Amino acid sequence: GLCLAMLILLYVFAIAFTQLAADTQMGAYYFPNVLHSMYTLLLYGTFLDNLSTFCDEVGAESGLCLALIFVFVLLSACTVLNMLIGILCEVVNTVTTVEKEEMTVLFVTNKLQKVLDELDSNND
Repeated sequence: GLCLAMLILLYVFAIAFTQLAADTQMGAYYFPNVLHSMYTLLLYGTFLDNLSTFCDEVGAESGLCLALIFVFVLLSACTVLNMLIGILCEVVNTVTTVEKEEMTVLFVTNKLQKVLDELDSNND
């Protein structure tokens, strides 16, 4: 679900950057086509690799593109954070289920042992 949302986010912003940065030097380097734009946004906007240099170079040519980069970084960070929270919730849910099952097995084992001890008349 959220991986698809991240892919759609990358695709939509890649189209926007490819169109907005056309006929510029930074457009030729960072956003020459949609696929390369998606790669650039993933690397610099999602993984935050050398973001300050990237923003400086883009901002030198287009303030609008720089503002869009900030919006993309914010949305991308929220999407990744939601994915991580989802994984954490799944892990907690799985651990809870396993712990409840172990407690049930221990309870039944203790109860059965108690019944067997009461039925055992000669303690053998």
